[in-house]
Amino acid sequence: MNRQFLWAMMLFLLVISGYNQFVVLPRERAAKAAAEEQLKRAVNQNQSAVATVQGAAKPAKAAPSKPEELITFNWQDADVTFSSKGAGIKKYTYKDVVEDVDITPFSGEGYFATLPAVDFAESARTQDSITFTGDIVPGFSVSKTYRFAQNGLHTLSLAFANNTAHDITLEPWAFNFGPGLGTVKSEEGDNERESKAVYLVQYQGRKKATLETLKPKGDNPGVYSPAAERAKEKNAPEDEFNWIWAGVQNRYFLSVIIPQNWTPGELSANSHVIGEKDRLWGLFGKGEVKGPQMTVQMPSVTVEAKSQKEYNSEFYMGPKDYQELLALPYHLDRSIEFGFFGALGKIARRILETFFNWTGNYGVAIILLTVCLQVLMFPLTRMSLRSTAQMRKIGPETKRLQEKYKGNPEALNREMLNLYKKHGVNPLSGCLPMLIQLPIFLALYNALRTSWALHGAGFMLWITDLSSKDPYYVLPILMGAVMFFQQKGNLPPGTDPSQAAMFKYMPLIFTLLFMNFPSGLVLYWLTNSLISFGIQTVVNKQVAANK
Repeated sequence: MNRQFLWAMMLFLLVISGYNQFVVLPRERAAKAAAEEQLKRAVNQNQSAVATVQGAAKPAKAAPSKPEELITFNWQDADVTFSSKGAGIKKYTYKDVVEDVDITPFSGEGYFATLPAVDFAESARTQDSITFTGDIVPGFSVSKTYRFAQNGLHTLSLAFANNTAHDITLEPWAFNFGPGLGTVKSEEGDNERESKAVYLVQYQGRKKATLETLKPKGDNPGVYSPAAERAKEKNAPEDEFNWIWAGVQNRYFLSVIIPQNWTPGELSANSHVIGEKDRLWGLFGKGEVKGPQMTVQMPSVTVEAKSQKEYNSEFYMGPKDYQELLALPYHLDRSIEFGFFGALGKIARRILETFFNWTGNYGVAIILLTVCLQVLMFPLTRMSLRSTAQMRKIGPETKRLQEKYKGNPEALNREMLNLYKKHGVNPLSGCLPMLIQLPIFLALYNALRTSWALHGAGFMLWITDLSSKDPYYVLPILMGAVMFFQQKGNLPPGTDPSQAAMFKYMPLIFTLLFMNFPSGLVLYWLTNSLISFGIQTVVNKQVAANK
């Protein structure tokens, strides 16, 4: 290592350090301050609900605010902590099979929070329910009851009680969701990308409900208004654009509210800073991690004297277990995104569940599923590998023709076609089977990566969670080795050096790519590669013996 190189490295590190200190960090501080101010404005806006007494000289005022208190409720599936400010779920620790997961780790009002300026206090509790009550203004109170059910579909009742002699109008208020959802440790790196504000709509004329994502537009929130959508479609039925449920989700968890006796209103979603991450291994400082926050807008409500107004909802907060969600109403299973080839993914998942019921091991079930797919695809696989072997066999003749007709493309094409015809080779037959198998791979990829059933499911020895990466990278390395020998066996004699290099490094690229993939998916690809390699070995011998 010479002196010039050392000076260059020192200068490079000095420039990086200076750029990080005087450019990146100030930008990050400014962006963080702006995001905090935006969140503060959103909270203040939600806290500005005022109750007006009809016929009174002045609007009624609430009592001075008290410090926030946290109230804990233990349920069979989760430990839930509520906030006295809005009676929202501040902390929801799901009791996972691997380890407990806090799916609400980020600061905010709390999930299902309403009227955060109101001080709620616990007023009743049973084995499966908890009730909070707070005074909005003297004589006008609000109560919230959370009732938890064993099937995971819980209820939330919110009632405004007017005990005064006058009608009282409550200004527009809202249900809050977010910001963001937490997840299991193995998925934290992808959580920002997977976190979304979503809602489900059953459009007229469509067989299935449609899952929509609500995305902020620059600094402006993303907004969905059923009334505005109906205004665009003059002849649309009243309920065509009403959403069925709305909330936030990530790859493994879902939190949504489902209106019962009230008409769904406008939805809005913002993106808020919820954490930091290293940018380029920390060379460029810390980057922001953002999460979606959804607000379910509720219109003003007038409660007559000596009466009450109640809003009933159902809600779900927990894992996106496909089988469990499928058994529940409201199409909650639509929250699981199977991708473009979703129909194939659902079929593959049903077969996988069947094999698991037979074997009791998801790793074995994945292997059996792969074997079944290979049996189904055997004619196409054999056709592809046979074509590749034949092309390799006639490689020397192909190279001779290329050299002979180097300056005459028309003659070269004519002679190549004659050569293919002579040996019964169809070059396209090697590509077609791969194109047919691609949708199956993509469908399986989405089916396995979103499968909550694989979470915490062991296979053997060190593979204790098929939904997370192989901790020792044994499976991806084995897969890369099998791919290397496959590629080596498929290279025709006299292959162009640049093409040979590409085939040579492809197994390495795939190995690096698959290192962070779920081990269940790598197990599928490894099994698929081993079976293909076995078929390839047999086909190569058959083609070589056929003089």
